[in-house]
Amino acid sequence: MSGCSSNNQSEIINKPIQYDFSEPLQFPFEVNEAHSEIGIKDGLHQFVYHYLNKETTQEIKYILSKVIDDEPYVFSEKEKMQPIDLKNGTHAYYKEDEYSQSIWWESENGFIARFVYYINGKSEALRQIQINSI
Repeated sequence: MSGCSSNNQSEIINKPIQYDFSEPLQFPFEVNEAHSEIGIKDGLHQFVYHYLNKETTQEIKYILSKVIDDEPYVFSEKEKMQPIDLKNGTHAYYKEDEYSQSIWWESENGFIARFVYYINGKSEALRQIQINSI
């Protein structure tokens, strides 16, 4: 069975995906395991880079997300976060809870980027670390 459709979602899904991201170079702990994953579902493109220390169970995720849709994505989560300026001049948003710290910013090509640091009891704040890869 075959057919044609002018469905916008089908056109978006059939476009090739080609992005180039810079990965972080420095971490607040020794990284001894790293891997990445790509998720594409319902118009959301998400690229997740995992950096771990298996002995201390510390982990940082570098997540880049982009909604591929006709309407521009509005980063509404920033209303619940503390605005900060990173050492490289990037305006970002900071969020912290008992398990993690995260820094969110609007990246190039329409992506929302974030570092999520699973602190596991470690006290060094992610927002105090210089992020050079943004």
